[in-house]
Amino acid sequence: MRKIGSILLVVVGCGIWGWAQQANIAAKLGYPQIVFYSGKIVTMDDTSFESRVGTIVQAMAIRDNKIIATGSNADIRALAGPQTKQIDLKDRTVLPSFMMTHEHPTDWMFIEPRAMRHVLPNDDLIISRWMPGIPPKEQMAQFDSILREAVAKAKPGQWIRVIPNWGGDYEWFGEMGDLQNRIITKEYLDQLAPNNPVAVKSGLTGAYANTKAVEEHRKVHPDPEYNGTDQRYKDQVANVKRSLAAGRMGRTLHPDVMLNGKLPILANILKAEMELWTSYGITAFGSSPYASSNLRALNMLDSRGEMPARFGWGYTGDFTLGVTGAAWDPEVLRYISGMQGQGSDYLWLTGAWQSTGSGCMTVPEKAEWVQQREQAGGGGGDSCNFAPGTIQREVLERIIESGLRIATLHTGGDKDIDYYMDAIEAASKRAGFTSDDIRAKRFAFDHASGAPRPQQIPRIKNLGMMVSMINTILWETHRGASVTAKQYGLEYTNWVVPRKSVNDAGIMNTFEIDRPLPHKVFFFITKGMNRYNDRDQMVYGPNQKTDRIVQLKALTRWAGYYFMREDRMGTLEPGKFADFIILDRDFLTIPEADIPKTQVLMTVVGGKPVHLMSSLAREIGMQPVGATTWTEPIPPGWEEKPY
Repeated sequence: MRKIGSILLVVVGCGIWGWAQQANIAAKLGYPQIVFYSGKIVTMDDTSFESRVGTIVQAMAIRDNKIIATGSNADIRALAGPQTKQIDLKDRTVLPSFMMTHEHPTDWMFIEPRAMRHVLPNDDLIISRWMPGIPPKEQMAQFDSILREAVAKAKPGQWIRVIPNWGGDYEWFGEMGDLQNRIITKEYLDQLAPNNPVAVKSGLTGAYANTKAVEEHRKVHPDPEYNGTDQRYKDQVANVKRSLAAGRMGRTLHPDVMLNGKLPILANILKAEMELWTSYGITAFGSSPYASSNLRALNMLDSRGEMPARFGWGYTGDFTLGVTGAAWDPEVLRYISGMQGQGSDYLWLTGAWQSTGSGCMTVPEKAEWVQQREQAGGGGGDSCNFAPGTIQREVLERIIESGLRIATLHTGGDKDIDYYMDAIEAASKRAGFTSDDIRAKRFAFDHASGAPRPQQIPRIKNLGMMVSMINTILWETHRGASVTAKQYGLEYTNWVVPRKSVNDAGIMNTFEIDRPLPHKVFFFITKGMNRYNDRDQMVYGPNQKTDRIVQLKALTRWAGYYFMREDRMGTLEPGKFADFIILDRDFLTIPEADIPKTQVLMTVVGGKPVHLMSSLAREIGMQPVGATTWTEPIPPGWEEKPY
């Protein structure tokens, strides 16, 4: 009995000591500016890989941009001063805000209409036409008249954009892509618009362009040249020049060319796009900016104190020239490695990469799949981008040898992940890095669309790597698990987003959507839980299901580690950024079927509300803020698709 009493005394004493420390810190910082109380505040401070969230508290105190104390209502409210605003949560659930470790608001702002129309509500600067939400063949039947109407309205030399509709759930992605490839040629666009530059969005990132648009692109980005003798570089440059000549444009067309000389407008569109994502609880992005203008726009917002979210960016240099450009000179890379982790609280360098991993696998394709591809006129299966001797492998090793971390990297199949790990080991050995040095880098690969296979997991853990995972492809039918089943076999869908295997091995894994569908974040949480594809009514890789807590750790705690800022982000603990969301229901206890219906009532970044719905705003005596206040109409067919 005395022993139990002693243990209780120690536990209570530790609790009192911990609170005393918090109170002492709060006293030094001054009164909190705001206190939230009577809530279910889920701190996510559990350090394990088990389904535990850690400490749940009633109240939280914030000063400046950080949490200064958490605890009971009585303890936290006692810290309040005469000017402290106190908000009654009325038992609502509070979570750390969500972080997407592979997400591209710099691309999505040119696809979905809300951010663009919020900043450019009329056709004065750029004429944008979002096509209706009807099946692809019907859309393309209207393309001619839609573009002609825009041309008739356009001023001489004015940019025109046409954005096809891939369906509210991107269910027409494959069909629309095939139609566009056949119909939208540079010559066809020239016939319809001979005097205006035209861009037609293709898929998620690129665009089809007419001659006027290609000419404008060349003014900003001249066609690449290579005067060396390496045939690999000659072939690469020739391929790029052929694509540009055919009007096939990349990610730089919209920000660098279409908005050339209009950086403040670009910055405002990007700000609006990030505000839109914060309305669904997402407050941090990991991505390459993909265009120098995008990075300059982010920096403009940051210098103005107008960033509504945080952005850990990856250096990608010049995609066009491979290792022939100055961007990949070893000394340039060493300079950039000295900048890794540097930046502000809202914009910092988190890693680098140059070329994506491919979908090559260690297992053979099914015979019927190969036959179908050959009948359709397709070539062989995926070659491995990171195989020895490729340009991509050469660049990968240069980056690693320079001391830079690989992060925000697109990857695919398991065979290229083998080559990626070979590159880490070989380049690190040449650079003299120890095993501890390698693990400290937290090299990452993203998507996990066909990796890791079970045998790779021990090696991944030994290298201290992280894996960003895309639940989206458990639900799509034009790619991901559905296609993997047809191409390789149903059993290999256990290699698609294998979150349970990675988690059970103690490897931190994170979360991404990688589509302009932020309103589906809670839906995609359930896809990781049940791995059920509603479209073809299949469960893919059932032994890789994980519960909502593991999904939540991927969205919060472990994402902080991916961004190399776990001391500031990912949990609701004293000393960390006050980045959190208030929900309309208890995420931890509601039935799985209700998770997609969850609404974010309020999103706070650095102690500042960036999203506040009118219902909660009225209750707490504040004004609504963020995308919820926008009044611009959404084009027909681009509304959020209900569950």
